[in-house]
Amino acid sequence: MKRFTALVFAMLLACGCSTQPESQTPAIGPRIAFDQEEFDFGPVAEGIELKHVFKITNTGTETLQITKAASTCGCTIAKLPKSTLNPGASTRLTVELDTSMKQGEVTKTVDVDSDDPDRPKVILAMHMDVENRHKSLSEHSKAKFLTDEKCINCHVAQGVGLFGEELYKADCGMCHGEDAQGKVGPSLIRDYKDPAVRNYVLEVTAHGSKRHASMPGFLEDSGGPLAKVQIDSIIEYLATLKEKK
Repeated sequence: MKRFTALVFAMLLACGCSTQPESQTPAIGPRIAFDQEEFDFGPVAEGIELKHVFKITNTGTETLQITKAASTCGCTIAKLPKSTLNPGASTRLTVELDTSMKQGEVTKTVDVDSDDPDRPKVILAMHMDVENRHKSLSEHSKAKFLTDEKCINCHVAQGVGLFGEELYKADCGMCHGEDAQGKVGPSLIRDYKDPAVRNYVLEVTAHGSKRHASMPGFLEDSGGPLAKVQIDSIIEYLATLKEKK
């Protein structure tokens, strides 16, 4: 038996194999690693705040510098307590999300930039399924859509001073689609030569929907951010669009 064991050991040495596990050598330079790069909250209620923590580790041999950790959406806030990580060190990136004015399947992302030469930008994704599309939105959340600082960043600020197509894409496209074919909100491709259709879309855009609380009024007189001439310019733009075949 001893002779057999010695023979096996000799064969392993001859083929360059090792009986001991190899230790993983750290990559040269700064290297960013995450415990996970996607997270699914699953079914969630509308109008609540969610929180998730991502662990970031420097698995390289040199100091890692994180230069950015942010989302382009005002409802998603990233908090990074430590931006410089020595080799082997870790930190926690806390992401807070507000589900107000969201319906159905939603994904929010956070961009993390660093001096990792192989992965200078990593996009972290958080998925959720917001319940009761167009039905459970409270009056508080409806008002919050046009007044809350986080919501204003996406739903109001980007349309300031714009008209027509630019204004539509800034304030309306995120819900009704960039081409107005519909998204979480309905399609706005209609026969605007029909006065009844035109007046209906104008009324809902200006003063909000009586059937769907997720559509607030955008006219200044209804508490919104837009002047009447801006509302009119959106309708004029929509009248130029045609349904895709």
